[in-house]
Amino acid sequence: MNAIRSMIAGAGLMYLFDPEQGRRRRALLRDKYVALSNDLSEAADVLSRDVNNRLEGLRSGDLSVLVGGKNALQNPLRGGWSPTGRAILGGLGSGLFLYGLASRTPKACLLGTVGLAMVAEGVTNAGIDDIRQLPQRWSGETAPQAERRSISTAEHDREVVVSEGPQDFPL
Repeated sequence: MNAIRSMIAGAGLMYLFDPEQGRRRRALLRDKYVALSNDLSEAADVLSRDVNNRLEGLRSGDLSVLVGGKNALQNPLRGGWSPTGRAILGGLGSGLFLYGLASRTPKACLLGTVGLAMVAEGVTNAGIDDIRQLPQRWSGETAPQAERRSISTAEHDREVVVSEGPQDFPL
């Protein structure tokens, strides 16, 4: 096992210190690291401001500020969570996932799966509608679009929306 690790480390060093492309690769790696650290710092600042604002709302007695307002409580699976809500969701989900990995019961497997879903929701901030559209996006298909057609009759000129799919009909 040590031989495999040594070969991987040697290949990585050869990749970074290649006489022809090594300098460029190291500069790219450094730039990506700096960009990532800037993004993380900015995200921490946004989260800090959001937490402070929500704590002010909690002090005034409004519990709905934790998830993004009263509308978010009515439909929590629509996405659009606040940064604080996403951080709490990700933290709780991580705890459930780690509990599921550490235990060996069917309940732990279920809780781990729920935790992983919570982490995914916290990271992506995608709602159920966004998830439903993923297969179409991955396959490259677009949903049928409604088109407008003008209809002229003796009495009225009007536009009618004609649809080729079920997306305009409520379920």
